[in-house]
Amino acid sequence: MVLFMKKLLKVAGVLTLVLSGGRSWANRAEAPLPSVDAIIERVMTRSQQESENDVIFKANYFFKRSRTTEYRNLRGRLLERQEKISANEPTPHPPNVGDASAGGRANEISPDAAQHKRDFVANTNLVQRFAFAVMGRELVEGRSTLVVEFKPASQKLPAADFKERCLNQMAGRIWVDEVEDVIVKVEARLTEKIGLVGGLLGSVQKFNFSFGRERTEDGLWYTRQLTWRVEMRELVVNRVIDYVETRTDVHKSP
Repeated sequence: MVLFMKKLLKVAGVLTLVLSGGRSWANRAEAPLPSVDAIIERVMTRSQQESENDVIFKANYFFKRSRTTEYRNLRGRLLERQEKISANEPTPHPPNVGDASAGGRANEISPDAAQHKRDFVANTNLVQRFAFAVMGRELVEGRSTLVVEFKPASQKLPAADFKERCLNQMAGRIWVDEVEDVIVKVEARLTEKIGLVGGLLGSVQKFNFSFGRERTEDGLWYTRQLTWRVEMRELVVNRVIDYVETRTDVHKSP
């Protein structure tokens, strides 16, 4: 069960990674929509900065993180509930240290980490796995976003493991901030049942995943809420698992 949950979290993580001023809204809403290729290129370019964004956010912002996992039977009866609450408390800069020195130290990010993230996106061939279509524009938290729909590109995609089998059958929508090319919202679902070892050990009947992000006043993005729900069978036991993760009380550390 633990291994299976880790695999599901990897799927969610990949989705998060793939997908993860200017004119007024009236003028922007009437402007021609960019092509899918242009949007993907801009998002992929922006994704190279995501690791640095995360490090700076955690180094400068306090927030509470709540993670709740609930296990139910198919009738909805709650069988087990797990909850973890933690806090991100940035360490203050040492006194009498210049901002450049202290900030550089606190916000430092390894070049290897950023390179690993770029390689991960490239090696999983995520863009090639999906067919994309631009659906229009929507306001999200007062900001203009481009709505992109995605679905499996082919019914015969290669899959080396369970994670890739799930990715091959995912479909949904992505909301991309039109000014900063950041993925601010994702809603995805499994389009068909996935069997474990040919269905002998069980199967995943349904899997829904979503997340939403917010922007701080100084331009840092963070995940406000992440949720997923899976309906599955393990041997002869059917269960439903709901996971919710939220960040609250977000404010800049003194």
